[in-house]
Amino acid sequence: MRYADPHLCPDCRSDLPAGVPVCPTCDLLVRHPLAVDLFGTLRRADGLLDELRTASDAFHGQPATVALGGPLVPPAAPVQPKRAPAGLPSYPRPVPPPPPPGPVPPSPVGVSFASVPKILLGLGAFCLLVAAVIFLAVSWSSLGVGGRTAVLAGLTLAAGASALLLHRAGLRIAGESLVVVALGLLALDVIGAGAAGWLGDGPDGVTACITGLVVALAGTGLGLLRMTDRPRLVAPQVITGLGLLVGYAGAASATDHWLVAGHVLTALGIGTVLIGHRLDAPALLWSAASAAGLTWLSTAGGAFVESVVDPDLHQLWVDGTGWSLLVSAAVLLVPGVVARNRGLLLAGASGAAMLVTVVLTLPCIDTDARIVGLVALGTTAGWVLALGVLPRAVRVVAIAPAVTGSLVLAGIALQTTADALDRWSRLGDAFDRPFGVRLTAPDPVTEPLLLVPSLLAVVACIALIDRDRARRTLPVWARFAGLVAGVGAATTVASYDVPLAVPLAVLTVVALGAVALALRTAAAEAIAWAGVAAATTTAVAIGALPSDGLVLANLAPLALALVTLAVLGRQPVTRVVAGVSAPAALGLVTAAAVMVIGDDAAWVSIPVLLAVGVLALTLPRPDIEISAITVAVLALPASLVTTADVGGYTALWLTVAGFLVAGTALLHESRRVCAIAGGVLLLLASWVRLADLDVTEPEPYTLPLAAALLAFGLWRLQRSAAIGTLEALLPGLLLATVPSLLWVLDDPVSLRALVLGGACLALTIAGAAMRWSAPLLVGASVGAAVVLRELGPYAGEFPKWVWIGLAGALLTVVGITWERRLLDVRRAVGLLGRLR
Repeated sequence: MRYADPHLCPDCRSDLPAGVPVCPTCDLLVRHPLAVDLFGTLRRADGLLDELRTASDAFHGQPATVALGGPLVPPAAPVQPKRAPAGLPSYPRPVPPPPPPGPVPPSPVGVSFASVPKILLGLGAFCLLVAAVIFLAVSWSSLGVGGRTAVLAGLTLAAGASALLLHRAGLRIAGESLVVVALGLLALDVIGAGAAGWLGDGPDGVTACITGLVVALAGTGLGLLRMTDRPRLVAPQVITGLGLLVGYAGAASATDHWLVAGHVLTALGIGTVLIGHRLDAPALLWSAASAAGLTWLSTAGGAFVESVVDPDLHQLWVDGTGWSLLVSAAVLLVPGVVARNRGLLLAGASGAAMLVTVVLTLPCIDTDARIVGLVALGTTAGWVLALGVLPRAVRVVAIAPAVTGSLVLAGIALQTTADALDRWSRLGDAFDRPFGVRLTAPDPVTEPLLLVPSLLAVVACIALIDRDRARRTLPVWARFAGLVAGVGAATTVASYDVPLAVPLAVLTVVALGAVALALRTAAAEAIAWAGVAAATTTAVAIGALPSDGLVLANLAPLALALVTLAVLGRQPVTRVVAGVSAPAALGLVTAAAVMVIGDDAAWVSIPVLLAVGVLALTLPRPDIEISAITVAVLALPASLVTTADVGGYTALWLTVAGFLVAGTALLHESRRVCAIAGGVLLLLASWVRLADLDVTEPEPYTLPLAAALLAFGLWRLQRSAAIGTLEALLPGLLLATVPSLLWVLDDPVSLRALVLGGACLALTIAGAAMRWSAPLLVGASVGAAVVLRELGPYAGEFPKWVWIGLAGALLTVVGITWERRLLDVRRAVGLLGRLR
């Protein structure tokens, strides 16, 4: 036998048809590269076997003295086959998989090796500074002027020289640490000189200002100094910005002209930025830029606050806050000029334009609200117009002033709206005023006539920020502007002494327009307009609450429009939004109609239930049904708190609700499960009414539901032959008999016991005649319980031997039955054992 046979499977050794890639017997892949290697190994095994046979023949032909301890044939080196042997087609070798990844080295835990000197040297520099402060505090009074000067100068020079020498020697971290110590000592030198009176008797901030400027100057010098080919030190460049901020704080407290001090320190910071930019020192550039930015922000913010507090011309142009703001505006152009970046320059120009606009319009704050509104509207409209007409290259300049003006106009609009809502809140409770109720006592803080143009200016600003996109979506923006104008017009009208019906009519027209747009548009815009329609309808409903006539007049067309949108809307979400809102609007309209006709809140909830129930019955959708249920349930307490017959009204409400739910189950196949809920509501209605009539017997509560269950069970038995009587009739039969049985057990001698016994007898006979298990089982078991209860009062009168005899007979019958069943089991086992 050969191990390597191309016609046999190497695994199951079955015949292998030519050219098949898989063995038909064991599904082994016989054309896989591993199969090729296996075939080569088997051929090698065949060669070794031939050599072993040759050695065996040679061995048996030798004398018997030949030793058998070692191998007769030296082992050959294993040969790796390089190509497929004859008999099997060659198979290209697969690309070897990448070697498995080696063990991932564990993440270093703790402090890295490079961080150790940073921590040590930083801590050392901090300790040196603290030691210097303590030394000066303790020894300053005992040292003379010369000693003080020598100590301070010696420590500062030693620290600075050491820092530079260590940096030159390549110890960068040590140099950074000691240069911080040197600059700290330099600050202490200046503070000490100020404490000794060497800096004169100026204000308290002079020492801080000089200290900050000296440290900033020294930091700039040390940060720009190069030691051969070593990189510049970074710590002094960072400290330069801190020194500038300290200098600004000291200068602002040392002089009454703190705005001038702010501008001077801002200029120094800008100059340092230019130096860092020119000499390629990024740390110095950003440190100084941060200091200059904070100084500019503090100066401009302070000047703006003072201008707003006292915005007259004298304060602006004589005391200098106006000029200060103009200088701050000019400073915004510097970053773009320094960086030579067009975008940065245009952004700075936009901020500068905003500040200049603020400066020029601040004096109007001292005038009345109409002038303020007119000035804000005029300036904002001008900049919004600039957004639309300026070339693309410089259009950015108008963004900041236009946005700022739009925010001011939005604030004015909110104030106008708040005034109108405050006047509306004084009208009274819901449904308490007549149709012609008026909004009286107008006292607007702002000018209401400017509300609509102000809102349109804000909308135009939002649209024109991206002017190219605004052109593509111009119809959408136009429709949105119309919506804003309508809402603004309603608020404007509400700001004057007019009937409440006037602004509500305007809002109603806006809501109807939103519904029309939701029907005409598509995609996301249709969904947005549906949301606007729902929100505006809510606003109309709330606004009209003081008068039932206003609710009926304004909300009736809106309810009809929302129902139309719920049916005809193009988008599913649009229909859902309208479907959620329509029942609420319809319920409120119905309640208002009841109040207008009868002025009786006790009968509000049932008409509301009928209205929203018919809507849900007509449009069986979850959104409409859930909203209708919510509206109907919320309307019920409004009637219960005013009606004189709470029980009767509740029963009537439950009856109407039960008929509506049951009607939904009958009309719509997808709502068949609602039949259970309808039956429960009707049962609850009967129970509530019976309780209201002081009925305490069980049958009026149980028999109606039992009859309904039995009717439903009989209907199921007719419809399907697979349903048994236990499943169809048992619940109804138990409900009809068990509650009465409980009363019979308590009072066995009664008409109820006689009727129940007769009914059980009829059920037993009918079940046996029709071969229905449910009536037979219920009639027999309940009837037996009735008979036993009837026997109870007379059980004690029987002699004891009667009971003993009955027990013996019962045990005998049970024993005989048990033994017969046992024999049947043994006979079945014997038959099973004889089966082959």
